[in-house]
Amino acid sequence: MVVRITANVLRASALLALIFGILSWVGVLPDSLIGIHMLLGIIVVISLWILGGVMITTRGGIGLAVGAFALGLITLALGLTQKQILPDPNSLHWIIQVVHLLIGLGAIGMGEAISGRYRRQNQVAKMQAR
Repeated sequence: MVVRITANVLRASALLALIFGILSWVGVLPDSLIGIHMLLGIIVVISLWILGGVMITTRGGIGLAVGAFALGLITLALGLTQKQILPDPNSLHWIIQVVHLLIGLGAIGMGEAISGRYRRQNQVAKMQAR
């Protein structure tokens, strides 16, 4: 139940963060709403860490758990500092934005991978219990 709820929270917050991020990137989103994008990103990271914590308790899940914690930390660090990396608008800041987008998409993918693996392991456990 925790995995299902957390995965859905991750999906919803990631989708909204992606929408807000793209709107910000193209200049449609006012700067006053960037905080909402950042809050949604923090929710994505916390959800990923919760899923990683659940994977620690499953057989063979330590690798995914460590990956989730590491990717969450990288996502959080880049998201909170990207404005300071190549800050000049005429510079190559778009590269940082693309990297931020790709890492964010990676966090979504990691959350989906954890959710899927957990679901499959539970199905196997139920089959073996019969």
